[in-house]
Amino acid sequence: MIEQTRSRAQANVAALIPQYKSSTEQQFSLLGAAILREALGAAVAAMFYEPCRWKIPGGHYTPDFLAILDTGQVVFIEIKGSRKQRNYRDARSKLRAAADVYRMFVWCEVVEEDGWRVEVLS
Repeated sequence: MIEQTRSRAQANVAALIPQYKSSTEQQFSLLGAAILREALGAAVAAMFYEPCRWKIPGGHYTPDFLAILDTGQVVFIEIKGSRKQRNYRDARSKLRAAADVYRMFVWCEVVEEDGWRVEVLS
C-alpha cells in the first residue's frame, strides 16, 4: 500500500516537470523570459510549455510555449533551433495559420541561430 502511494506520488510529480522535445526548447525555458522582455518590451509573468492545441485550417497546431506578459498580453511561441531543420516549413505554416485565425493573441517565432531571433507575426 505504501509503495503504491509512493509510486503514484512520484508519477504526479513527474507529470509536473515538462519533457521538452528539443534542447532548444529546454534552453528557451530557462532564457525565454529575458529573450521576450528584450524583444517585446514587457516582463513575462508566467510561461507554460505546450499549453494547448488550436484548430487551424487543415488540421491542428500546438505552440511550444505560452507566455503571459505583465501587460496582460498573451503570447504564443514556436521555437526552432534552425530555419534549416526538418519540419521547419510545416511548423512555420501552422504558426502563420494560427496567427491569422486567432488575431487576439501575439504569435512569435523564436529561432536560435547565431543568437536568439524573435519574429512577431501578429
